[in-house]
Amino acid sequence: MRQSFSVILVGVSLSTGALAQTESQVPVANSVPPTMTAVQPINPAASKPGGPVIQSISAQIPSRGALTANLIVPEFHFVAPNGNAALIHRELVATSASNIQFPASIAINIPAAAQKQGAVVAGNWNCNTNPYYVTLRAWLMDTDGNRSNEVQYTIHCNGG
Repeated sequence: MRQSFSVILVGVSLSTGALAQTESQVPVANSVPPTMTAVQPINPAASKPGGPVIQSISAQIPSRGALTANLIVPEFHFVAPNGNAALIHRELVATSASNIQFPASIAINIPAAAQKQGAVVAGNWNCNTNPYYVTLRAWLMDTDGNRSNEVQYTIHCNGG
């Protein structure tokens, strides 16, 4: 009994030793927020009358929470006179990354009335941790097969 009491006493005294150590600053990685550049359309037109038209591109950076630290949201401002824009298609033009994967097409689920007035379709881009850039070309397609004008934009991730 006496032996087990001394083992418990030694265990308690060793475990409190870690609590008595002083704390020190820990370096925190602070990544560079993503940025985006774009070639804004001048006098944009669809492939056929009534087709969708991308009017401009902008971007948002969500609040810098744990899950959105390297996220940028390109926004495509468009009008679809027939209200039937169905998808935004993106294709890779250039990149400094070794491997880029992204959905080439994103469905547009915006009511027809809103599309006719002018709407915004967004696509998230997660930069992850490596510095790189990616240049993409995007256009809209409607359910009649009409294609919008093309726009080109570059996302710069982590200083890339």
